[in-house]
Amino acid sequence: MLKLALRNLLDKKIRFALTTLSVVIGVTFVVGTFALTDSLRSTFGDLAEDIAGETDLTVRARQEIGNETDRPTIPDSLLADVAAIEGVAEVAGTVQARNVVIVDGEGNAIRPQGPPTLGLNYSSRVFFVIEGRAPGGHEFVVDATTALNNNLQVGETYTVNGPVRAGQFELVGIFNFGSPDTNTSLGQTMSVFDNDTAQEFLGFGDQLMEIRVLVDGRAEVEEVRSGIGAAIGDDYEVITQEIAAEEQTEQFQNVLNVFTAILLVFAFIAVFVSAFIINNTFQIVVTQRVREIGLWRAVGVTPKQVSRSIVVESAVVGLLSTAIGIGVGMAVSMLMRAIIRASGFGLPSGPLVLSLRTVILAIVIGMGVTMVSSIVPAMRARRITPVAALAHDYRIERSGGRRRVAVGGTVTAVGVVCLALGMAGVGSTTAVLALTGIGALVTFVGINVASPAIARPVVRVLGKPIQAVFGTPGKLARENAARNPRRTASTAGALMIGVTLMATTAVVGASVRNTVADALTDAVSADFFVRNDQSPFDPASGFPAQVVDDLDALDIIESVVGYRVAFSGMSVGGQSRDLVSADFDAVEDHLDGGVISGSIAAGDPLTGVALHVDPAEDLGVAVGDTLEATFPDNETVTLTVAAIYTDAVIYGNWLIDNALWEQHLSRRDYRFGTVVVAQADLLERGQAAISEVVAGYPGVIAENRAEFREANESLVDSIFAVITVLLGLSFVIALVGITNTLALSVFERTREIGLLRAVGMTRRQLRRAVRWEAAIVATFGGLMGVVVGMILGVAGSLATPDSFITTVDVPFGTLAIYVAAAGLAGLLAAVLPARRAGRMNILDAIAHE
Repeated sequence: MLKLALRNLLDKKIRFALTTLSVVIGVTFVVGTFALTDSLRSTFGDLAEDIAGETDLTVRARQEIGNETDRPTIPDSLLADVAAIEGVAEVAGTVQARNVVIVDGEGNAIRPQGPPTLGLNYSSRVFFVIEGRAPGGHEFVVDATTALNNNLQVGETYTVNGPVRAGQFELVGIFNFGSPDTNTSLGQTMSVFDNDTAQEFLGFGDQLMEIRVLVDGRAEVEEVRSGIGAAIGDDYEVITQEIAAEEQTEQFQNVLNVFTAILLVFAFIAVFVSAFIINNTFQIVVTQRVREIGLWRAVGVTPKQVSRSIVVESAVVGLLSTAIGIGVGMAVSMLMRAIIRASGFGLPSGPLVLSLRTVILAIVIGMGVTMVSSIVPAMRARRITPVAALAHDYRIERSGGRRRVAVGGTVTAVGVVCLALGMAGVGSTTAVLALTGIGALVTFVGINVASPAIARPVVRVLGKPIQAVFGTPGKLARENAARNPRRTASTAGALMIGVTLMATTAVVGASVRNTVADALTDAVSADFFVRNDQSPFDPASGFPAQVVDDLDALDIIESVVGYRVAFSGMSVGGQSRDLVSADFDAVEDHLDGGVISGSIAAGDPLTGVALHVDPAEDLGVAVGDTLEATFPDNETVTLTVAAIYTDAVIYGNWLIDNALWEQHLSRRDYRFGTVVVAQADLLERGQAAISEVVAGYPGVIAENRAEFREANESLVDSIFAVITVLLGLSFVIALVGITNTLALSVFERTREIGLLRAVGMTRRQLRRAVRWEAAIVATFGGLMGVVVGMILGVAGSLATPDSFITTVDVPFGTLAIYVAAAGLAGLLAAVLPARRAGRMNILDAIAHE
């Protein structure tokens, strides 16, 4: 039976290749993703050890909440206390700040896409000067990659934008980071100053981020650690080199985990679509080989051997697909690494890692999907009896349409209930999103199961215009598409997956875009926005605080408000809360967050808080009530609710005053700013004055309302366009399925095609019939996908928290384009099968059995 299975595969090389290709794509995605991320994990782990390798102990403030960037600082006076501990050989304080931007010789801000722009103080154990010398007062050194890519020259003076202000500094050296031989940075720009300059320019004053300790070689590290801990008290902690390396590695891992998860989602989609194609292929193959299988049975082949031969064929397809997928996946991982590097994110060098886990997973996916997809066709094949199969009109019996409708309807109903619960907001945000996701998947499966029941009437309707325009070829295409509704539904099902996901993305993207547009139209009173020239949605970006002060000093300006953002910036009720800070006395004149109770302006800058209606309801608080909030500096403050508002897009869920922020969080730069001009008729003069101020800070831009709105809408469009392109992979895989199905269908109808040609149908008419059949099937899949995607997109938008989506929008024009694209893609997929049908010899086709 193995020889027979191999012969059947080799006899149908094109079918074999197309079936294999669909699985290869899924395996490639999985292997490429894991090979790349495993390689980066290994390299980042080594890099983390190198960075921490020159330090035995690290002293820092304890932190219970917040991100590492918001860790509280420590006084530099602690250096002397630590240095006095027995066994301490050397101590060095460190400071670090984000959004420290160098302006090159042509006046352009150096800001890579992705990696941060950092300011640090100098340490000879981390920064290895390869040209020039170490920095002194009002001087700085820069990493080798940044210097090379931006033509920075030692001896030249450059402007540097810091978190507090901009300054002029002479470049006196270029260094390698982490190693004297190679710059091991990850693409970040590093401006490094001497300690006094760094503390002053980066806004630390007499504070440090941490103290790094080198232990005397004759002392025990743990003893020194205990001695330091006893001397400095419980407000601080002392960690070892191993813990520091683990934490650094964990930060890398967290970023990679998100990256991996995103890529694996697309890999799962590719595998899911491939399963549809493989199942459909084997279903058709079994149907076409009924007489052959009947002959097997007549000469003594058992039902078990028949089903085993089908499974063996699928195993061979899966094995070959897995082997090819692993090889191509490794090549893809190399390509992805090159693309990431080309985008400005410097990755450390190192070999690609193909772990045993990745190989096993590839085998499970490659062979598992193909073999599982072949089980149902194999079970049907074993039910073929010798006598019945040799009859001319024998057909394999399948489950009735009523049963499919009942099962599909039940499954769809369960999915709809989950969607309804998600849209109703039952439970926590996590529960709502989980219900919506499960409901979407179950609803899709239910509709797909029941789709054969509507395939025949729908494709007949879709085929009417084609029949009217193209006559007999159009009628033949219409009837062929409606002849086998199960096959039509199954072929269209693979395409439906891709279109459903793309349509869902289109609805959610349009809803986000509409939400942003509405917020910037209805809730904005400010005349101008100030931000850096990076992505408007990047929460880590910022610009110097001095920009706000300079704008506020202009006579033509009525008021300026600076805004800051911190994820997990405080803890209330035992949960981390994301923070936005602004100036209470002016923010309502700039941005209208829909205050429904109280007044933000009436809040005390040091003890007031405004919050969105959702957390207010969750906590059961009203204006005038108090809340206990703990900040990253471990201080707990009793906050009084000053106002409750409805628009989380504008203010986020929690809003505090900048004065309170500056007491408990160390970052001083602003995320963005808004400006109100003194008089409406002074807008043009105001824009000129604002532009003159920001011109002194390259990399900082000022936009009016229309420009700011356009930038945000364009960003939303770009993000969802990337997602749509990635989802388009499933669309391509589905076209492989359509091509495969049509090729098999042409073979199945060989005798019929011969008879049609014999009674006068031309080659052109025959090719046209095959192509339009594919177009009808593909349009059916596209139409089903758009309908399901629209439902899921609306459900997802309604279930999404108000801080992201407040208005649901359905882009009917885009959805119509998807349906048209599906039909056009069907025509393209049918080119080869149509040519094959047209080249058939009439007499050979009529004689075909």
